[in-house]
Parts: sequence; C-alpha cells; structure tokens
Amino acid sequence: LHPLSTISGTYYVAVPAGSPGLKFEDPRLERFMASPPRLSGARRANRPWVILRARTGQVVLFESWLRHEVSRNAVTAERVSVSFNYSWF
Repeated sequence: LHPLSTISGTYYVAVPAGSPGLKFEDPRLERFMASPPRLSGARRANRPWVILRARTGQVVLFESWLRHEVSRNAVTAERVSVSFNYSWF
C-alpha cells in the first residue's frame, strides 16, 4: 500500500533468471473469513494472490491501494528495479 498515491509502478532494469516476481494479494478481506484453506495447487482464479514474473525492460503499473510484495532475491545476480508513485490530487 502506498498512501497519498493514486498509481504505483515498478520499472525492471535488470531481472536475472530465478528472481522472484511481484505478488499481488486480493484486497477483499471477506475472502479470508470463514473460507476453506487454500491448496497450493489451486487454480489461479481461486488463489487469494497472483505472482507477476518480472522481465527486464518491463513496466508494471497498479493502483496504489493494492496490497503487494516482493520476496527476497535468492539468486546471486542483482535484481535492479525502480519503483515509483504518482498522485494527481
């Protein structure tokens, strides 16, 4: 979440093979209340999250209220990204 921002984004300068992607979570909390456990092999449409694999030169834009994260980079090569926020109010 990025308060006081409307659009957030990331530009991927360098993405070595094996780097983790950008994980977006479903913001609808009711999905997590009284719902059955999620299976690791569940269809993508039934998961409470989605992982977008990054590519070098890619720009990803998303609304700033959307919960997101990036896992630790476990590869030895550097992953370089530039994240930004934009607000028009």
